[in-house]
Amino acid sequence: MGEALFQVAEGRPAQEALICGEYRSTYAALKTEVENLAAGLHERGLRKGDKVAVLLPPGPAFAWAFFALARLGGVFVPLDPQIRGRRLMQVTRDAEPRLLISARSLEGSGVLEEVDFPEVIYLEGVSGEGEGEGLTLGDVISAGKDASFSSSEVEVSPDDLLALLYTSGTTGTPKGTMHTHRSLIAPVVATSKVRELWGRPTVEVLGQQLKALARYRGRLLRAMGGAMTFLSTMGWHSITGIEVLLQGLLMGDRLVVMPHFHPREALQLIEKEKVTILIAVPMSYQVMLRLKGFEEYDTSSLIICGVGSAPCSPHLAEEIEGAFGCATYIGFGATETGGGIAVSSLGDTDRQRTETVGKPLQETEVRVVDEEGKELRQGEVGELVCRSEGLMLGYYQAPEMTAEVLDAEGWYHTGDLAKIDPEGYIHIVGRVKDLIIRGGQNIYPAEIEGYLTAHPGVREAAVVGVPAEVGGESVWAFVIPERERQLTEKDILAYCREGLEVHMIPSEVRLVDDFPRAQTGKPQKYKLREQAAAEKEGM
Repeated sequence: MGEALFQVAEGRPAQEALICGEYRSTYAALKTEVENLAAGLHERGLRKGDKVAVLLPPGPAFAWAFFALARLGGVFVPLDPQIRGRRLMQVTRDAEPRLLISARSLEGSGVLEEVDFPEVIYLEGVSGEGEGEGLTLGDVISAGKDASFSSSEVEVSPDDLLALLYTSGTTGTPKGTMHTHRSLIAPVVATSKVRELWGRPTVEVLGQQLKALARYRGRLLRAMGGAMTFLSTMGWHSITGIEVLLQGLLMGDRLVVMPHFHPREALQLIEKEKVTILIAVPMSYQVMLRLKGFEEYDTSSLIICGVGSAPCSPHLAEEIEGAFGCATYIGFGATETGGGIAVSSLGDTDRQRTETVGKPLQETEVRVVDEEGKELRQGEVGELVCRSEGLMLGYYQAPEMTAEVLDAEGWYHTGDLAKIDPEGYIHIVGRVKDLIIRGGQNIYPAEIEGYLTAHPGVREAAVVGVPAEVGGESVWAFVIPERERQLTEKDILAYCREGLEVHMIPSEVRLVDDFPRAQTGKPQKYKLREQAAAEKEGM
């Protein structure tokens, strides 16, 4: 990974690489910072295989730390900068890091008392605690300038462990996925093939390029053959954030970073930096689209709005395309797969981009299987399994949990219910654990959620199954209404009776201000099920 960045930097040293607030860096300057930090960490005793936890927002320090550790053969452990208390101690105990780099003071958190960190490094302006008090990242970088360290002293293999990425914990239990240099680079290489559509014309993709040009005209022509400008609006501690970092820099593009998402600032940055690829979670798009004065911002540079980390309804995808005037890419993947499994393309039709998650990335095998692991026929619903170089080695210190999702033939069982259409596009219909059985019929929550969010008064919906008194399950729908619409639970039920099959109509509807969510913004359905079951018990 470190070599990959340096090859890009040597090929385009003067090109702008990373932009974050007032910070603007060329590839040459970025390479120098990474070299100096790697040397400084080596001087402080960091060696190959040592794990380093980071509590950093997206930005320069995060990028320096990631690539410096890659140069040293270290293991990067990114944590949510907002993680608190019990969860922070739970994850750090599991990861056993040798070092912590933090953008916030840990005073009063209990972590320094409970977890034995030999050293803590803080960003400038953050007060230190305990051993290493006052040591800053700037100090380490400065020390590295005078160090005699050369990365050639460390042998780093593509199959060496590079990162421990903790899952979002939609089930309540975070797990550390072990990724190598190879498994994190593989999805970047696969995604680069998708970018051929806005590269220079070639015989292989000319037909699709002409389709895309017919739709996006000037926008695509301005972007073809040049560097893209990414805008990252999400946390980099997640796999989606890591992939944005890697795609932006390893493909030689400009990467504009928001340490913390703000809808108006995002729109200002799109206009100012002429952003061509916007990456955000569905909730961020919803907030931007409802911002007063949205239409005053110039977003005409955009050719792609990438959506990741949480499900995106067809209604929201259509709304994004209509408002921004560009293609919506609904990325689909998992922490365990190193990021992408499938993605849309500029040459896809409206339906393919908004109602599917695209086709599998190159070098990614996918199947839909039944409960016994037997491959199902085209169009049949079953569990999606995949196999690629992007797969994790397994869960850290959890072989039993690893065996539950990685089978003997190397297939990763995603837990997602899906079907593949005749053209090879993947349709996600729900989660295996979310499948609702009512009156002997299978109900896929995603189908009901898609119908509900098509209502102009519904912002978001989450559907869960709750055990019924006489076998099977009852269907509960939790709905976040649009603020300006006056909706009642009876209105939602009446709407469902108009367009849903009888067995799919919710037994109960609850209007809520928000859902309990994982760090990535996904609704935590296990908590909604608990809430529904508790309420049902009290009825």
